[in-house]
Amino acid sequence: MPELSRTPYKITFLTGVAIVIANMVGTGVFTSLGFQVLGIQSGFALLMLWLVGGLIALCGAVCYGELAAAMPRSGGEYHYLSQIYHPALGFLSGWVSATVGFAAPTALAALALGTYARSVWPDLQPQWLSVTVVLLLTLVHGTSTRAAAGCRSSSPPLKWWCWLFSSEPA
Repeated sequence: MPELSRTPYKITFLTGVAIVIANMVGTGVFTSLGFQVLGIQSGFALLMLWLVGGLIALCGAVCYGELAAAMPRSGGEYHYLSQIYHPALGFLSGWVSATVGFAAPTALAALALGTYARSVWPDLQPQWLSVTVVLLLTLVHGTSTRAAAGCRSSSPPLKWWCWLFSSEPA
């Protein structure tokens, strides 16, 4: 029986940049900023907090880059913790990432979308929209890598558009 040889699809630079931006600019920008503005009246203090958060994220990215250069193998955090400390710690980290690190932000983003959509369409049931969006995106990402890349490439411009047109002019 002849083997099927398919060349793996590699993401483009634009898709890679879109994935990083979409992961960095998550739901928190849309949901937590209002609470921050209520609690911190100074625009300068707010910007400085965001700058400090960005520097901390940059330090984390540099650390992961160094770990990846020192231990070049797939597996990310699971691999690093398993090799540096103990395989059980890597296993626990993988489960926490899968259940809390990925599922919780997905659920929060879907619920935020449902809540915001309800402010535009009052008769809409936010939970149904949330579940539908998660299922549709799961279907798109499970269909093919190209479909997933196209979906991820359109995500940051869509977020920017929503942010631009949802904010009130000063």
